[in-house]
Amino acid sequence: MADTRILKRMANRLVKEPPAGLQLDLIPSRFEVPLPKAGCTPLEYAEALGQAYVFYARSEQRKKGAHYLTPVAVARFMAECAVYTQRNLRVLDPGSGAGVLSAAVCEAAFASGTVKRLHIDTYETDRLLAELTHLTLSFSHDWLVQRGVTLTFEVECGDFVLDHAPILNTAPYRLWNGGYHEGSRQDYDLVISNPPYFKIGKGDQRAVAGASIMHGQPNIYAMFMAISAHLISESGRLVYIVPRSFASGPYFKRFREAFFQRVTPTAIHLFESRKDVFKNQAVLQENLVLAARRRTDDVSQSEGQVLVSHSRAVDDLADREQMLIGLDSVLDDGSLNRELCIPQCREDLELVRRIRAWPASLGSLGLNISTGPVVPFRATPFLTDDTSELSAVPLLWMQHVKPMRVEWPSKGTSKPQKIKAAPSSVRLLVRDGTYVLLRRFSAKEEKRRLVAAPLMSGSLNAELVGLENHLNYIRGETRQLDEELAYGLAALVNSVFLDRYFRISNGNTQVSSTELRSMPLPAEQDIRAVGAAVQAHPGFENELAGLDSIVASTLGIPLDLCNRSGAAKE
Repeated sequence: MADTRILKRMANRLVKEPPAGLQLDLIPSRFEVPLPKAGCTPLEYAEALGQAYVFYARSEQRKKGAHYLTPVAVARFMAECAVYTQRNLRVLDPGSGAGVLSAAVCEAAFASGTVKRLHIDTYETDRLLAELTHLTLSFSHDWLVQRGVTLTFEVECGDFVLDHAPILNTAPYRLWNGGYHEGSRQDYDLVISNPPYFKIGKGDQRAVAGASIMHGQPNIYAMFMAISAHLISESGRLVYIVPRSFASGPYFKRFREAFFQRVTPTAIHLFESRKDVFKNQAVLQENLVLAARRRTDDVSQSEGQVLVSHSRAVDDLADREQMLIGLDSVLDDGSLNRELCIPQCREDLELVRRIRAWPASLGSLGLNISTGPVVPFRATPFLTDDTSELSAVPLLWMQHVKPMRVEWPSKGTSKPQKIKAAPSSVRLLVRDGTYVLLRRFSAKEEKRRLVAAPLMSGSLNAELVGLENHLNYIRGETRQLDEELAYGLAALVNSVFLDRYFRISNGNTQVSSTELRSMPLPAEQDIRAVGAAVQAHPGFENELAGLDSIVASTLGIPLDLCNRSGAAKE
């Protein structure tokens, strides 16, 4: 029986001495291996093994290793994103977990009717999961043999990033243990992965190895993606499920530049819900599936196409909406930040086209944007609510900024609303002037991701003002920001049009100054026209629909472009 052979292989491997360096105290001493049910497929058996692991392993251990196992429906979908046109297929599955993705590839390869020989290499840091991957692939081997397909495989219990880090650098990179990694294959036809998600410190060996493509404290999943882009053959593909955060923002800018020089997107699927993809695994993240091929010079950016789809979560994945669009609508090679836009409908595409055609930016208008300099825990001695403190000036927090208005002081916050203007704190303050204040953070469920308000010179009756670090503020750089321009900019930022544009190109709750600095804006006379219209009809802080109507009529944008769009519902 196939079941007996598989269990014998499992038993033989478990009695072997583990590789040096493994933390044996983290490996469970007892684990009940589920038997394959009669007629089950590799994917079904991998799912059973994964569920047994989740049941057995402590949640703390899984969180430490960032082991979030791929749901079967997602694994099947990811495997279907690959291409099976060769008789011999070489596959890499880094971060294999219980082998669910490898099993899905085995089933898809057999279903293709083309693949006759399949080789799979896997990486996994958790010893028990590596053993489960081996068991999954042993079962898959026997399942495929009965169907005329040969499977060979190697299961590596080790650190995929450290073993392949040298490939990210043009100069040889010596690992801290004094050795070189030899034999990194660069001929995989497919790399498929659900990598771990966690940040690594600047001093971590992996961060040092990836310093050329990463900034700050990089997330480990981007290292997996970058390395994989180097390991595929000239006709190779990769399929990843990862957080959407890499698609925009300054922290992943260098990564995007390097990654998209190596590969070209062919398909993107966005899961709108942050909590329903990895159910019961404590993951709160907006995820996407990215399929890409090795980039070649014979296809220009304007000629490629990408299949873009979306679903709320896994349950409605089979009913996903999808459309085929031009690659240049998804990845703009000419943009400063090389953001990955994910339009969800034709209206989104038209909105992106119109906004990208706007001729101005903050820089071209003589303006700039900065982050509030008051970091509360560093400025604690200066924060106060003492009304008798003569040196105290207004301190504005994110909670003070409402759509189109600054509400200070506020009864709705317990935070100190003043800051002392002492000689040692004056560097934290900005001079009274006209600004546009923007919240740096928002909840995914808020009606608008972008919230801004004009702050007029003299409105707070103070020569200096404190702006807390969760605020950005637009200011004059080579000119003064006047009232009409400030109202126009604030109205634009609060409008459904820029809000939707931001959501299409950004999956983060953080609104960075870098992205706002590069965001397209209408010509100055059009922004002023919006500002004049808003000043003539005040009160839009309570009725954003009226604000949208003014922006739409002034700039000639149909409101219908945003009727199908909006924030994802949890």
